[in-house]
Amino acid sequence: MSTLRISEHPEWIDVKSFNKKELEVLKEILPFYIINTLQESYSYRGIPITNYGWADNVWNTKELKEQLFHVANLSLEYNLFMADRLENMDEICSKAHLDNNFYQYRDQERIAIYVNSNSNLVLSIFKHIRNSLAHGRFVMYPSGDDYILAMESVDNSRQGLVLKARMVLRASTLIKWMEIIKNGPVDVVKRKRMKK
Repeated sequence: MSTLRISEHPEWIDVKSFNKKELEVLKEILPFYIINTLQESYSYRGIPITNYGWADNVWNTKELKEQLFHVANLSLEYNLFMADRLENMDEICSKAHLDNNFYQYRDQERIAIYVNSNSNLVLSIFKHIRNSLAHGRFVMYPSGDDYILAMESVDNSRQGLVLKARMVLRASTLIKWMEIIKNGPVDVVKRKRMKK
């Protein structure tokens, strides 16, 4: 297998400017995921997850992961695929139906993502959402009262752009994820009790 190299400026991101409704949605999403990102090394105004009351090791526990995945109905090897080597991105993108025309299929939220050995799945998802949004490699599609975001995260290497993640997620999912994190672990416990 080989590393998945992609176009610097693919046609699918050659889209119109955002309309007023889209900008309103982005106004809610962008500060959290880009400016106040959970990864402090990516922004001088980053906010660590501990500031919201979560434990420092929450990324390695089920407590937060299960809540986030439940919102988007994400399930490993069903609509969430991860590669531990960049050479496997082509294969997992195919499994997740996130190959070159991925943005045309917006019926289900799904993720194909590279997770390096120094990170974990959840933190990697947030990092690649941040990169997609910050570098403008996303498109918004209306879906009822919501929007679907087709996103791609890439890395610039000597031989061109290398794909690190492709995602199709609802704007409402990104907003709910943001709320879960900002509300802290107490809110998660309350939601679990209410479901019983």
